[in-house]
Amino acid sequence: MRHWAALGCRFLAVIGLAAVGGRAACQEIRAFWADAFSPAIKSRQEVDDLLRRLRLANCNAVFVQVRKGGDAYYVSRYEPWAADNPERFDGLQYLIQQAHAGQPRIAVHAWINTCAVGRSHGNPHHVAIAHPDWLSLSDAGADYDGEATKIDPGHPAAADHTFRIYLDVARRYDVDGIHFDFVRYGGAQWGYSPLSVARFNARHGRSGIPRADDPLWTQWRRDQVTQLVRKVYAMAVSVKPKIVVSAATITWGQGPSTMQEWNTKSAAMTRVFQDWRSWMEEGILDLNCLMSYYREARHAEWFRLWIDWAKDHQYGRWAVPSSGIWLNPIKDSLTQIEAIRAPSKKGSTARGVLLYCYGSTNVGSDGTEQRYNEEFYRALSQQSRYGMPPFATPASEPEMPWKTHPKTGHIKGFVLDANSLEPVDGAVVLLRRPVRRRIETDGTGFYAFVDLPPGRAELTVSAKGYAPVAARAEVRAGVVQTTTLMVGQSPTPFAPSLAAAIAERDGAPVRLRRVIVVGGTDHFVGRLFVAEPGLSHAVQVIPADEVRPPLQAGDVVALTGVMATDEGERLIRDARLRLVDMQMPSPETGTGVWELPNRDGALGVAVAPGMMRIAGLVSSVSSDEVSLRAAAPVEVRLSERKGCGVEDEEAPLPPPPLAAKVEVTGVVTMAARDGQTTLRLWPRTPDDLSVVEGPGALIARIASAIVAPPAVMYGAYILWRFRNERVVRR
Repeated sequence: MRHWAALGCRFLAVIGLAAVGGRAACQEIRAFWADAFSPAIKSRQEVDDLLRRLRLANCNAVFVQVRKGGDAYYVSRYEPWAADNPERFDGLQYLIQQAHAGQPRIAVHAWINTCAVGRSHGNPHHVAIAHPDWLSLSDAGADYDGEATKIDPGHPAAADHTFRIYLDVARRYDVDGIHFDFVRYGGAQWGYSPLSVARFNARHGRSGIPRADDPLWTQWRRDQVTQLVRKVYAMAVSVKPKIVVSAATITWGQGPSTMQEWNTKSAAMTRVFQDWRSWMEEGILDLNCLMSYYREARHAEWFRLWIDWAKDHQYGRWAVPSSGIWLNPIKDSLTQIEAIRAPSKKGSTARGVLLYCYGSTNVGSDGTEQRYNEEFYRALSQQSRYGMPPFATPASEPEMPWKTHPKTGHIKGFVLDANSLEPVDGAVVLLRRPVRRRIETDGTGFYAFVDLPPGRAELTVSAKGYAPVAARAEVRAGVVQTTTLMVGQSPTPFAPSLAAAIAERDGAPVRLRRVIVVGGTDHFVGRLFVAEPGLSHAVQVIPADEVRPPLQAGDVVALTGVMATDEGERLIRDARLRLVDMQMPSPETGTGVWELPNRDGALGVAVAPGMMRIAGLVSSVSSDEVSLRAAAPVEVRLSERKGCGVEDEEAPLPPPPLAAKVEVTGVVTMAARDGQTTLRLWPRTPDDLSVVEGPGALIARIASAIVAPPAVMYGAYILWRFRNERVVRR
């Protein structure tokens, strides 16, 4: 089937047929990598030029670099803005809008450099400066490998930070895919961060510093990279099942012909510990984007060995080899494109072509690099002096059957100490049904089994110092089942619910297995807010220590803490939190109405779990708080919040004028003082608090509101009873 599909695409290209009925004549991925070191994503004009050229070339996808070295070309919760983007232009968002809305549609894959974090530009928020202990070191103690400063994937905090960057993009942006690059070590002499070495020694009962060629140490480093890829894949497809996870993978040198050559001679396995073949076999990559960069005039055989190896080792996923067009004249790049599209000697075919790169299109006749050469883009889709174009007709991206019609499911989760909630590093998780598999947890306690047949799953976890724990889960096709496993004993049992926990007395210890963050430490200073299904309001949580990386809405945490009351509000103090899952942030569309007891009528809009939108009249104003006059007291907190970025400082919202009518959206909590219940709203951004009518026109209404019954008052109303009903906002 694949072989004939590829032949069909080439046949249509040769005869130059147009798409019939507006639909593409064939299906294959045709894409450029677009790096952020060159013009591509830093302004509207750059994005417009990028999309014009992609469509001119009859391409249907772009892998655009949005993190090149611990920086961001998008709104990041974890990293500073790129130094060469002082306007903080959200190029990723604009690209997605224009790529998806235009014709033909262009798929957007967010290219994120994984381990490479160089070029801090002195920014104190940059990972290399803020966390020097996360860096990969050589066996001689150096932190620069000649290519880039890199984090050590064997350092659990560094790996966790990196994982969250991928999921931040996947959850916050309508990307078609997320893309690994530099997902590897710098060489065989690298990976010697003290914590990584200590973890290795603890795992294997060793001491001292392992030799660079120690077989256990080399496999350990392969495992650290693989565990990071596995964690990103399992969590990404959990929150967004159809997202495409891909990686730019290493070739280097002569390609292998046998498995033995792959294992013993390939640079991927022996130098940088990037076992991308096993990633394809396990199913934790959707696309293998082979960096097959070779000069056709010098290394044509090496190029073909590598692309054939990738075609022959797809394991039900897809290979998309590339041509290093910046190394070649246009004619040679077109020759390589045809080689990529041709079947291997075993009859295997790739499902697309990648070109590196968008900005460096070819080598000129004088041997110099040509930048943004329009002749190259046209040569891909139009007949030219180089002959018939490879992309003469448009092509649509092929559907991935394991995503559109899944036949398998996945299990993921964490193994945590039941008392401390600390991750259990190196715990062995055995899957006995529906198939037998074995995996070890990473440094954050994470594990995942991918591509399991549907049916009842039986798990057993064992770890040094703990009694074995068994669990069951149900594997369903197309679904990621989350099973967090607690090992060991705790003197305080887990509360059955958040509602039960806040009913405890002040000073009582509280433990919760799973609550959803609805307002995170990305927006709120020194606090966060959690909720659970069925509870009308959120509960404030005060962490014992600064939470890093910051938690954001949609994160799911386990926590321990102490119940307390502050100004009548029940909250959890001295909390210690552990990420146990992620969800998509709840859309704020208005999902229900709030009512007073024994009174009909909508009194406010529940826009999301733990979130409320209310319109009301401002009755008092201070720098920290605004009060709204209503059937019950309403406080709108203006302080203790910040922008979501790591570079944003604490900044209170500007207070609205007295007697203005305002509309407020925010996290909602409850307080009881002197027999009276107070509703508290915690807006996150200036957009959450808007003046809808000035004070001059409303003075008379304030007076009438004081004596009018609640049914006709402006303002907010106490959150007692929730009726699930869709609300149309007016």
